[in-house]
This record gives sequence, structure tokens and C-alpha cells, in this order.
Amino acid sequence: MIIMSNFRKTLPLLALITGMFLSDVSFARDGIRDITSTELKEIIRTKKDKIVAVTFWATWCKVCQEHIPELNSIHEKYRGKNVEIIGVSLDEKGKEVKDFVESKGIAYPIFRAKDKEEMSYIYNIRKIPIVCYYKNGELEHIEEGYTDPEHIEEDLRSCLEGSKPPSKDANSKSK
Repeated sequence: MIIMSNFRKTLPLLALITGMFLSDVSFARDGIRDITSTELKEIIRTKKDKIVAVTFWATWCKVCQEHIPELNSIHEKYRGKNVEIIGVSLDEKGKEVKDFVESKGIAYPIFRAKDKEEMSYIYNIRKIPIVCYYKNGELEHIEEGYTDPEHIEEDLRSCLEGSKPPSKDANSKSK
């Protein structure tokens, strides 16, 4: 009888906690969930055997949208190899990100920055898009602002080969 009484007292708390996690589960099922800068750092650190390209972007950023087809292509081309693309949205609303990802057919993992200000500080994000390339968990190279989409793959290849990344084309757009 005492056990049943305690169970009834904890049931509302259990329902509240379950509800909190289930709201995130739908995003996780779609490949989108909130992430802190600490969690992102841990993901990068645990993928020491890969080149990890983390792109920070937002749904409203037109330049960011120009990179999506190339990032999708790279994701497909290097799937199962030593390259991983991770997108981190700096948008405020998770539903906007989810809808955007679905409409654009983004195939690589997408997260939404839970601590946008801290994320911007830790990863030195002054403008978007920004792509940070990591090798063995260590930062190798950063491309900030507009980058010719084909240049992204060149940067990845240079990280894989251990060579110096190519410089941006002098004629590239500045946005």
C-alpha cells in the first residue's frame, strides 16, 4: 500500500519529465536537436578519426543557403569515409529550423545552438556562414563568410591530405 501511495505521488513528476524529453525526441528523430557549445566540443573530440566540418548558419542567411547543396553533395560523397559534416543553426526557433531542413533536403546532421551567445564566443563566430574544419579533434582551418561552394570540398581535401588549405579566390564575393 505504501509503495502504491509513493508511486501515485511521483507519477505527475514522472509525466512532466517524460514530456520534457519527448518534446526533444521528435527533433532527434528528425535529426535536429538543441546542442550546447560543450556538447558540440565533445562531439568533435570523440570523432578523432575523422575530419569534421562544422558549419554555423541560420535559415534567414542567403549566403548560408548557397552552401547547402555543396555540403549535401560532400556529405553523400564522403559518407562512410573519414569526413563528417555537422550543421549548427543559430536560429531562435526550432520549428523554423526543422521546416527549413525538410524543405531544403539537408542530409547531414543538424543541431540548433541552445546557448547561441556562448556558442558564438567559444567558436569565435563574428559572421555567418562560418565553416570550422577539425582534424583529430583539433581546429585545422576556418572559412568565414561567403566561400565559393566548391571551395568547401577543396578545404576538406587539404585537411585529409594534411596540406595547407587553398586560399579563397581573390574574385570571390564578399558578403
